Amino acid sequence: MIAASFSALVNHLLSQVDWGKQTLRQHAGKTAAFELFPARIAITIDDDGTLAPAASAAMPAVVIRITHATLLKVLAGEDDAWRKADVEGDTDLAATIAKLAANLRWDVEEDLSKVFGDIAARRMAGTARVAAAWPKQAAIELATNVAEYLTEETHTLVTPLQAEDFVSDVDQLRDAVERLDKRIERLQRELRRG
Repeated sequence: MIAASFSALVNHLLSQVDWGKQTLRQHAGKTAAFELFPARIAITIDDDGTLAPAASAAMPAVVIRITHATLLKVLAGEDDAWRKADVEGDTDLAATIAKLAANLRWDVEEDLSKVFGDIAARRMAGTARVAAAWPKQAAIELATNVAEYLTEETHTLVTPLQAEDFVSDVDQLRDAVERLDKRIERLQRELRRG
């Protein structure tokens, strides 16, 4: 059931770009299994470059084990997220899958325009982008405000300028202590001689 839904979703994304199917055709007949505890999704690549649920007896050419954290990074579009997956088997097929995962994007606006029209789809997609960006922007603003409070109000943290001044003062103090130490050694030598 999950494999059928997964295949349908990926096939829909592949229908929006020609290069995706052409890339997968090189691996026609191969099966790939994705393991994300506790689920396992096995798909087979058809001759036309689309995906279909794999037969239960099909041996996978590649098994890709993904942690939940890695999946979130992949969905967030992090470039090197696939490198954290555990790959066993056909590395060429795994590289093709990683390339597709990194470059396939759902054209939401196109799909919405088929139902609601171009103008409404553009507005809905724009609103969704703004809504999706809000948590990240809110987190950045919260972190900035907390940092400002801790540096300016409570003086729990120091500003970069204060840290630079402190390091400079420590360097000057170290140099002065070294000069004083040498002066003491010189005086001790003179006392021993005289």
